[in-house]
Amino acid sequence: MAGLINNWLSAAEQLTVNEAQPAWLKAQRERAGMQLKSYQDPSRKLEYWRYADAGRLAEEKSSSGQLKDLGEVPQWVITISEHGYNLSENWPAHLQVSSIMDAKPEQLKDLDFDQETAANLSNTLLYSQGVGLIAAPSEDSGQVVVIYDFAEAGKWHYVRNQFVLSANSGITVHEQLSSGRINVVNVFDVNSKARLNRLQHINLNEQGAMVGFTCYELAEGAEVISMNWHQGGSLQHHIQQVNFNQSESLFKSGSINKSFDNNNITDIVNVNHHHKNNRSEVTHRSMAKDRSQIFNNAKALVAPGADQSEIEQDLKNILLSEDAKIFSKPELEVYADEVIAAHGSTIGALDEQSLFYLQSRGIPVAEARDIMIESFEQEAIIC
Repeated sequence: MAGLINNWLSAAEQLTVNEAQPAWLKAQRERAGMQLKSYQDPSRKLEYWRYADAGRLAEEKSSSGQLKDLGEVPQWVITISEHGYNLSENWPAHLQVSSIMDAKPEQLKDLDFDQETAANLSNTLLYSQGVGLIAAPSEDSGQVVVIYDFAEAGKWHYVRNQFVLSANSGITVHEQLSSGRINVVNVFDVNSKARLNRLQHINLNEQGAMVGFTCYELAEGAEVISMNWHQGGSLQHHIQQVNFNQSESLFKSGSINKSFDNNNITDIVNVNHHHKNNRSEVTHRSMAKDRSQIFNNAKALVAPGADQSEIEQDLKNILLSEDAKIFSKPELEVYADEVIAAHGSTIGALDEQSLFYLQSRGIPVAEARDIMIESFEQEAIIC
């Protein structure tokens, strides 16, 4: 046990002193603390941190993000800060929201973290903000926009959110960061025949940082579309975990990762095909320049008996400078018969022949490069 874990444990002790805690939360934090004490600090010795500087987790530098303009799309906004949460005035009746700190223990999913995910386990130890949302079926259309906006922009803030989609319901959840160094855990409980569109726009300043863990629990006939844009910052570390708990469900994930300067971006998707007749698709498009690094990992586990599973992993990457690095790793672990699975990964530069063709049509080289990059990104747009 070393510096980072000691810091997390000390911060948890301070929380205990400063805040009244229900017995279940105190017990949860004690279990998380005992587990962390048996671990080592995140470092390049670990698979999930091999290509990122975990030392940046100890930094306290001002972090801010550029919010995405959603145009004319109806928006129902949840703003989460150190003071709790606020809802926009037009909040609809079919979405029930409460503080995560008011949740009952049986309502919260007990997440299984390990040495690789110790930084996410620290969230269980330290979260003090976040929301629980329950979505009922409705004809209303709009986006739930979740904005993290913390006044203390140089401090790490720990947020836990839980979203429950009732059977036959459907919502879009759009996650953005305005200010603060954020460690967030999101749990989506997607019940029978429910539909979730989950969007994440994280565009950070050069000192920005975000650590995220998102868990999807899919019931029979559920559908999840996850679209992610990650750009800039000092450190971005994102993990998605998908559990097919019944049959006839779909998970699709698209990611566009753009790193520059000395930015580190990690984008990991783990899909567990526990039951048969489910489909997962993961599409990443990543671009790195300057001295930045990106790590892409997509892993699918097909359990015994999960026949007729369908899996597709497509990870493509472009290096835009000599010093940039991208590490890309699709994985399949299959213990069932009659499985359709395809995976692939490429790392290269912009195609010189295509670049020359655009220039030959009178397009300046800088504009030609931008056209090719935009075309490359479009391959990952799934919604």
